Amino acid sequence: MNITFNGTKGFVVTEAIKAYTEKRLSKLTKYDEDIKEIRVTLSAVKSKTGPIQTAEVRVHLGGYNIIKAVAVEDDLYASIDKVEGILERQMVKYKEKHKEDKYIAAAKAEQKIEYNAEERLIRMESTKKIVSVSLSPKPMHVEEAILQLETLGKDFYVFINADTGEMNVVYKKRNGDYGHVEPENR
Repeated sequence: MNITFNGTKGFVVTEAIKAYTEKRLSKLTKYDEDIKEIRVTLSAVKSKTGPIQTAEVRVHLGGYNIIKAVAVEDDLYASIDKVEGILERQMVKYKEKHKEDKYIAAAKAEQKIEYNAEERLIRMESTKKIVSVSLSPKPMHVEEAILQLETLGKDFYVFINADTGEMNVVYKKRNGDYGHVEPENR
């Protein structure tokens, strides 16, 4: 793993800062061993409200995949810590996404292809698996369902709304907010 440092606007990157940053960013290898290069850009600006310390990191993975994070804090070490946390979350998402890609590739491999020479036809047949899950949702309020969603680390959570008695679903949106799905009463 190659780490390069840049300082902007006359900012000098000291050996202590380099060592601290390398120590923090070396944790990223547990998420992906194929990290080609990490580029770190550090800057410090004085403003009326106080110093602004910025850490920007670009992680170059295999192929053209780049993960980028920026953190701004009053303290440079705090911004390095924050950017490391952001990168860890992004690396987990990246790893999960590529794990799903492997499952998709495996599903495509389950396709059967037959060639009939007499008719000069290619027939392709694929098998798709449907997994059935039975639920016994419990009555609770929406806030409790969101807490269960976070506690279990799931993408969605099915429950019986204690207020209406109807089956509802809560889910986490990409922007970090929560969605609530309930049946429409006509």
